[in-house]
Amino acid sequence: MQNVVHAMKTGAMALFFTGAVLVSQAQAGGNGMPIEAQCDAAAGSRDDRTRNTDFAPVEDGGIKLGMALSACREAYKAGGKPRITFQLARALEQGGQLLAAQGLYREAATRGHTAAMVRLGRMLQEKGDPSGAFALYRRAAEAGDPGGAYALGFAYRDGIGAPADARKAALWFDTAASGGYEVAALKTKFAHQDGAAAGTGSR
Repeated sequence: MQNVVHAMKTGAMALFFTGAVLVSQAQAGGNGMPIEAQCDAAAGSRDDRTRNTDFAPVEDGGIKLGMALSACREAYKAGGKPRITFQLARALEQGGQLLAAQGLYREAATRGHTAAMVRLGRMLQEKGDPSGAFALYRRAAEAGDPGGAYALGFAYRDGIGAPADARKAALWFDTAASGGYEVAALKTKFAHQDGAAAGTGSR
């Protein structure tokens, strides 16, 4: 009889712990990872200095939308950080929901997320608001964001939202390159050449 009672107690405890694990997994999104981490894994950007580096970055155009939208929406609803807002915006942008993406980039930018400033700036530039774009690029660059410095370099090079200035373009391309923005190193060479030519012409 005691063996039967012991077996029943053991079975009940096993069911309890199994249920607890299942509830925990459901709260974490069903795969054992917290929902915020799932969003990080699905839509983290290499341009984001606040990215969760436990996961490899996901390149633009390479986001698996179903997974990213589901995880990032849940993480956002749970009061996600500006990083989560930015990642949800990335997924929405890739999915063609540009107005919603723009709103979330703006929200993240308002909360100080520099990569969101750069993305929002590009959207404004494409919509014909170069002054708004320039202000965001400068804000991100002055906050130390290499992507912001790169975008600001282009703005000065091409006269986007401010008078063209080859010397300032070279300075910001240098800043981007020294901050680890690899593509900027290629542009730095040409910006310096343009700056030198401008200097020669002004003598």
